Amino acid sequence: MAGVLNPGRVLGPAGVLSPAAALTGMKLAVLRRSMSGPRAASLIAGGVCGVPVAVGTALLGLVDYPVPEAGVGTIALVLLVWTVGWAVGPTLTGGDPTLRLSYFALVPQPPHRLALGLLVASFVGVTPVVGLVAFAVLPVFGAGLGPLPALVAVPGMLLQLLFVVLLAKLSLQGLGSVARSRLGWELSSLLVGLVCGFLNTGWFGLAFFLELLGGHWAPTVGTVVRALPSGWSVVAVDAARRSDWALVAACLGGLLALCGLLFAAWTALLARQLVRGTAGGGRAGARRGARLRFLPDTPGGAVLGKELRLWARDPRRARFLRIALWTGVFTGLLPVLGGFPTVLPWTGVVLALYAGSLGSSLYGLDAGALWLTLVAPGAERVDVRARQLAWLLVVGPAALLLTVAATLAVPSGWAWPWLPAVLPAVLGAGAGLVPLMSLLAPAPFPDRPGGNPLDGFSDESGDQVRMQSLAVLLLQLFAALPATGVVLAGTLLHSEPLRWAGAAVGLATGLLFAWWTGRAARRRLESRGPELLDVMRKGVRRGTRPAGGAAGGASGSAGRSAEEQVLLDRLARRRTAAAGVLVTVGVLSTAPQGGVALAMSLLAPANRSWFLALYLPPDWQVPVASGFILLGAVCFVGVYRLIRAKQAAEQGAE
Repeated sequence: MAGVLNPGRVLGPAGVLSPAAALTGMKLAVLRRSMSGPRAASLIAGGVCGVPVAVGTALLGLVDYPVPEAGVGTIALVLLVWTVGWAVGPTLTGGDPTLRLSYFALVPQPPHRLALGLLVASFVGVTPVVGLVAFAVLPVFGAGLGPLPALVAVPGMLLQLLFVVLLAKLSLQGLGSVARSRLGWELSSLLVGLVCGFLNTGWFGLAFFLELLGGHWAPTVGTVVRALPSGWSVVAVDAARRSDWALVAACLGGLLALCGLLFAAWTALLARQLVRGTAGGGRAGARRGARLRFLPDTPGGAVLGKELRLWARDPRRARFLRIALWTGVFTGLLPVLGGFPTVLPWTGVVLALYAGSLGSSLYGLDAGALWLTLVAPGAERVDVRARQLAWLLVVGPAALLLTVAATLAVPSGWAWPWLPAVLPAVLGAGAGLVPLMSLLAPAPFPDRPGGNPLDGFSDESGDQVRMQSLAVLLLQLFAALPATGVVLAGTLLHSEPLRWAGAAVGLATGLLFAWWTGRAARRRLESRGPELLDVMRKGVRRGTRPAGGAAGGASGSAGRSAEEQVLLDRLARRRTAAAGVLVTVGVLSTAPQGGVALAMSLLAPANRSWFLALYLPPDWQVPVASGFILLGAVCFVGVYRLIRAKQAAEQGAE
């Protein structure tokens, strides 16, 4: 890599853009050769979700606004939403895993040239294309105002895209530097939790925001969104309509200058991380750790103490817990703004769901440290059970306390029969699935001293972790179905003892899930320990299966003809694309359009939001919501069959 970016070999004496060309070529090559498996599914799912939203944003420019100023305010507000999404998005995904900064720590390049190359390479991918389509609202809106506004809108669109890309880079790098401290953990986790909470239940608060924009605050809000940098481009387009060229130059020039400042700030932070030797905040966290004297002096107590200390001291684990906490809090509080407090009692359940989902790669966070368990005879059972207990001790009390506090804050006590049934089942399932899922599909987190704590899992690991998180979330919800069914039956039959029997069913279900999945995790660790350790140390690679068979896969690949290999790759891509679409449809059908709509139809809420079943007559709401759940189940079965068919094809080709 150093040879590729060496100034004397490839760049030439005056080639400023050569680093950009080299890094862009590297990213294109990586993307071209890794378009299979979870990465392709992740890109396809992102495109399926992002492109329609971007097209809808672009079509806002065709709306017949009563006056141009109303269109300017609306588009400025939408651009602000996109800008905020670009700013906080990398903190959710960990940034672009293709070209990480740690890859270039020893490359003989000045920081500003390396930053320029990484910036240019950032425009390669699905996300910038989606952003460009969304920002096409500026030329579309400008075309309706005249030829000169349309002409001004083109550089405004390009500057808007450059602005959000630089803002995303700076936010990830800046929050990563802050996240090494305890205060940084809280701030970055609160921000991510707010975004996750808004994505979960933010639509319930839309009435509050619409009232804010349409009431007596509307002029103030309109002025603010125009004055913010995210609205300068559309203000320039409107100024061109009025031939106010001084304002056009001020808006576009100010946006360009702001991009320069963002680039300079990002370059400075990048240079600091390139020379950083160790991660900060470790010693302070160690001094704050409790001694945990109550733990027994046994192997299980030793592992339990180690895990409890890691959940308190490790920046990534601590951040996962705080994200789960804030996600639960904001998921319950945001609907209250719209006058819908029904979701508030479920904040503890949401905390448990996200704690299990974010911890789905528990063993991957330890990476090569797995060998400490494997070299100790009979340590597998102790290790798995202690990790389960540590997760329960960390997540369980917080979820229970949040559930009780939120339920007491709601005037009606309708939630009490439901919560004691759902919460134990979700906690038990999470305690078992966290170690099991991380051993079924290990995704090691590389240990990079001085690295960014907000970095996601690298390469194929990142895509694999996202699929794992989704699987754990859905399986936790599945574990709560028996207890929920008992409470629902008691509600429909007006039987109070049957309703409260759901709590016993939920507790039994949680204990059964925790015991059974923990047993499966222990057996997996005992039977596949060396193979798992190899993946933990070397990382996930395309075509690698922890169960073994690497040599056979290589020989089988060598024995295939070029035509057969092309056909197999093409079939794999088609199956991956179909799986990505089915996962997206399955999630949307099962969770919001199915489960949430079913619960809201039974509770008869006034806010119908975007749930299709709630717009139908009352007699049709429950059957249609149940049909969406069935559709989601069919989609997940289809995904499972596609995965099995792909594995069978790979094994047959060998």
